[in-house]
Amino acid sequence: MLFHQPVLTAEVVHYMDLTRDRGVFCDCTVGGGGHMLAMLQETKKAQFIGIDWDPEAIAQARSRVGAYMNRCCLIQDNFSNLNAILKQQDVDKLEGVLFDLGVSHHQIANARRGFSYKHDGDLLMNMAPDNPTLVEKLRNTTERGLISVLKNYGDVRNCKKLGATIFRARKTLRTTRDLRTLVEQVTPRRFWKKTLPTVFQALRIWVNDELENVRTALAVAFQALECDGRIVFISYHSGEDRIVKTVFREYVRQGFLKTLHKKVIRPTAQEIAQNPRARSAKLRAGEKCVHS
Repeated sequence: MLFHQPVLTAEVVHYMDLTRDRGVFCDCTVGGGGHMLAMLQETKKAQFIGIDWDPEAIAQARSRVGAYMNRCCLIQDNFSNLNAILKQQDVDKLEGVLFDLGVSHHQIANARRGFSYKHDGDLLMNMAPDNPTLVEKLRNTTERGLISVLKNYGDVRNCKKLGATIFRARKTLRTTRDLRTLVEQVTPRRFWKKTLPTVFQALRIWVNDELENVRTALAVAFQALECDGRIVFISYHSGEDRIVKTVFREYVRQGFLKTLHKKVIRPTAQEIAQNPRARSAKLRAGEKCVHS
């Protein structure tokens, strides 16, 4: 079974400018390898590095791009460590960098990962097995900190009441069902459908320190780009997109980056119909300016 269906694939291929077919490109969130496979198929000489925190994703990507392993290298690591990864691979500069954030359908559907309120499993939510789980993070947080997580990472309605409730019950929470039941107990039924996914999303982002990783990786990726190199970023959460938009705007102001489109790129209605996961996707792309 495929890890997930890649989003905005044609747009990624277009904005990465693969016609150059040279140097090294990096897919910092390789997932099941869908985007990387498309890029490999569009090139004959270019080399590719694929990074993912999730060992299951790396295994699926290796299966998917197996015919091209002479031109690609897959590494299990956090993309915030991009600088060290490039040094290990003896790569000085990149022709293009891709980020496709979020959780794949495969990860959500896997009950033992604890990402979804729809499947009962242990309350883990960690992308890498050696990182702290949600249960462990909850033991070491404060009520104020938890409220801030729900507010800033999920725009959660009634975040104060929910944060306080989860904080008081944190020592008894063990499974996704425990958390779902708790949220439902303090949320009017008509808001369950909207509140549950935002609570789980906020906690997942917190557990994996996703937004800070994005900030770190953006800066490193930009420095690693060749002059005229391309950076493409797909986000699914307003916090992620806000970071990318702000960083891009600052680089443009300083004359270091040229944006490649007037408005943020969104999936077509046809793609959304075929892949509902694409609905919230936003793509931003830029080219590093020569004089930077």
